[in-house]
Order: sequence, then structure tokens, then C-alpha cells
Amino acid sequence: MGSGYFETVPKTGYIYSKKAFGDCQLHVEFTTPSPPIGEGQDRGNSGVLLMGLYEIQVLDSYNNRTYADGSAAAVYGQYPPLVNASRAPGQWQTYDIVFHAPKFGDGKLVKKARVTVIHNGWLVQD
Repeated sequence: MGSGYFETVPKTGYIYSKKAFGDCQLHVEFTTPSPPIGEGQDRGNSGVLLMGLYEIQVLDSYNNRTYADGSAAAVYGQYPPLVNASRAPGQWQTYDIVFHAPKFGDGKLVKKARVTVIHNGWLVQD
């Protein structure tokens, strides 16, 4: 890790935190492959999973068409981002994520999960 980053070897699995979190604030920095490889969901596809249930999609969405709730910074399968703030492949990108976990009382949902995502300085989820 002397170069200031870490990554997984392709096809070896996920990176997890040692602790489980509910409410949290995350700062994530990433790049997508350059030159781009593939199209749609095959271009730099990954994600930031919150509580193992909610995924903030990581995808090369720069000049890359895919379904709206599967694009970069989407809450995967639920909410498309408000704007496509993706930079070109190979450029560093950031997500600032503020997550509020769902709340339960007496075995019932009292408050739904909420998330705010800022992608490269642009509000994309609120």
C-alpha cells in the first residue's frame, strides 16, 4: 500500500469494513478503467454497499448509456442520480455519502433509510 491506495484483484471479491455501520458519512475516491472496456453495465461496474442492502452504483457513466437507476451515483435499482456528474475514464472521482439507516420500533419500520450523495461536487441524491 505504499502508493496510497488499495484495490482488489479482479474476481477475488469485495472490500468490507471490519465494523458494521448504520448512520455514517463516507468519502470515496475511485477511477474507472482507461481506456474504457465494454459498454453499459460492463464498464467499470462496482458499488458502495450500505448495510449490505443499499448500493450507490459505481460505473463509468461518461458517454456510456445504461438504464437510469443503474448509472453512476444511482441508488441501484431504485433512484437514478439527479445529474450525470461522471468524469472521463481514468480521472479521479469522488462520492461524499451521508447515510441515515432505517429505524425500527416494536418490529415495525418507523423511519425509512435516507441518503445524500455528492458526486464530484454535484448533488445527485437527496
